[in-house]
Amino acid sequence: MTLSRLPSNTLTLLGSNLGGALLLFVLSALIGRTFGSPGLGVYAVALAWVYPLSLVVEFGLTTLMTRAISADSTQIPAYMESITVARLLLGGGVLIAFYLAAPLISRDPVVITALQISAPLIVIQPFYSQFTTVFKAQGRLWTIPALNLGMIGAQVVLTTIALAYGGNVLHALSLNTVTSAGQLVAAWWLYQRLTLAEQARLPLSLGRGGWGVRLVTLLRAAFPFALAAIFAALQARMVFLLLEQQVIEAGYFSAANRFIEAAKLLPNAFFAALFPLIGSASVQGAFRPAALGLAAFGLVAGIGFTVTAPLLLTLVFGGGFQPAVPTLIVLGWSLLFFALRGARTIYWYAHSGEHFVNGVNAFAVVAIFVLSAALIPAYGAVGGAVAVLLTDLGVTTVLYIRNA
Repeated sequence: MTLSRLPSNTLTLLGSNLGGALLLFVLSALIGRTFGSPGLGVYAVALAWVYPLSLVVEFGLTTLMTRAISADSTQIPAYMESITVARLLLGGGVLIAFYLAAPLISRDPVVITALQISAPLIVIQPFYSQFTTVFKAQGRLWTIPALNLGMIGAQVVLTTIALAYGGNVLHALSLNTVTSAGQLVAAWWLYQRLTLAEQARLPLSLGRGGWGVRLVTLLRAAFPFALAAIFAALQARMVFLLLEQQVIEAGYFSAANRFIEAAKLLPNAFFAALFPLIGSASVQGAFRPAALGLAAFGLVAGIGFTVTAPLLLTLVFGGGFQPAVPTLIVLGWSLLFFALRGARTIYWYAHSGEHFVNGVNAFAVVAIFVLSAALIPAYGAVGGAVAVLLTDLGVTTVLYIRNA
């Protein structure tokens, strides 16, 4: 993979993300318009728990695999085999524990059932990421939009049918789990057809010993990246977790955040295309112009959401979501620091600074928890948005103050 391929790779991933975002907008609008803010809040709270726990199961293993197979593609089958065993051990334990702990997380019977329905995603999502990591490393990026758009499209169609026949938010969550499982099966089939047919099974260089020793070696090597992912996930979902007792406010925050997640697609596609190049000396010159471009993107996004927030929320979710306008405006300005933070994080990974990044991300989790706990009880979704903005500002500042 060379820098000359970066634009086309970015466009492919961006096209997949944009198509997926459009379909997710349709799905969120269906749930929001059918069940209002409370229904969308239940949906958001259930999935808010899934994401950080899936990253515990993920444990940074696909990041570790990305670095290895980019240098030596013959290691793909061996890494996939070892990581699958790790997924089963970690994922099985986390899945069972979360399912049993759901009644302790919430007193609302609907939320409890929603958590248990979504529990399999804790394992499904990390398994799926293994296959997309291989496809990206091999340059088979066409598989990503095919899998993502196919799954989300099926989910939207099935959810629409279910709601038309009187389905509720729990049916929507069930379809999310089922279609995600189908996506995983499709990814596995493509992997069997496209990769295993070409690869010879070679031993994985993770040290001597049996499976136990190899797994410990693998997990130890992935641990810094696991911490980074878990910290980032906790920060991204902390507001939802603290809004659990205010389901209506969680719905407002979820509606506003849907636009923010869509706006993040452009920088995220750039980050995804740039990340496999972190070991290349030729990528060093890309960081400064990337930061300038991302800063311009953040400014445009902040101004755009400030001007259009009332219109956007009314068009997508209906007039009942106008209380979410201030939340969307505040979150819109947080995009400036999100974009700069992402570029600087990849910069530090390229300079072997993952431990420094982990320290900063740990600070971010503590900061957003303290700020959210202080602001959400009085200000609801708006307080959560302010916590996000202040945390991203602080983290970005710390990442840029220090030089490699």
